[in-house]
Amino acid sequence: MVNKVVMDFADQYSGGKALIVLGGLSAQGWKDVKDEINPHTILGANGTCFEIPDLDFHMIAENMHMAAGRAARGDKRYKQMMGIFTTKHQAKTRLISELSWDLLKDKSNCVKIRRWGEADPDGYDWQIEQFDPRKYGVGYLHGRMVQYQGALKPKVRFRVGTVAAHLLHHAGILGVKEVHTIGFDLCFKDEQRHHWYKYPKYQVDKFRQPAMFTEYGGLKTQHDWLEGAIWLVEEINPIFKAAGLTWVDHSDGLLQKVGL
Repeated sequence: MVNKVVMDFADQYSGGKALIVLGGLSAQGWKDVKDEINPHTILGANGTCFEIPDLDFHMIAENMHMAAGRAARGDKRYKQMMGIFTTKHQAKTRLISELSWDLLKDKSNCVKIRRWGEADPDGYDWQIEQFDPRKYGVGYLHGRMVQYQGALKPKVRFRVGTVAAHLLHHAGILGVKEVHTIGFDLCFKDEQRHHWYKYPKYQVDKFRQPAMFTEYGGLKTQHDWLEGAIWLVEEINPIFKAAGLTWVDHSDGLLQKVGL
């Protein structure tokens, strides 16, 4: 397995259904959606492995070195974050960022992945022109760079595409006809917890300033989530449709507010 690459999985579930389970509170109902749609494959990101140990695909797309370093120095918040990397689970395939590859002790069921940003940090326009949700290309869908004055630490930018966008892309590569998402809330539904599994809350920290947090359509959210939701619904979903990929979200969150 360790020698596999992403396109080795192309069309593995051609014409089928995929269920993507993400971190938002709505994902507590993932089993109901699973029973309703009867998916051929289930994909998850980050801490979903705490609750669904036997995912078909589990993705960690971020560089985990900072988290690993802080966890090693005893930081409890980052120890929780590193749990997504160190927790033993039975996912059939682990999709792991090339930037975190050296942190893996056991690579036996792992595939090294990359995002567009690692390939070309400023080349969004030419990438989206040639983007095919059925092909891996130079990496997973990652979106354009955005910066909000006063919202993030100076010079810190973010991309509108999150791990959820990467998994949508991966589902396309798998050849499915329908992809269903849950836990794709992109909003804060509870003051005390932001995920359906035990994980640190999003908060003002070294990178996020108070201005990073905002509201839209009566929902508390972040500027990057709002920008990402609009991008996915208005720009990317039409590309999915043109490729014969139907996306249905069951999260009842920000995506519906922006028109999905």
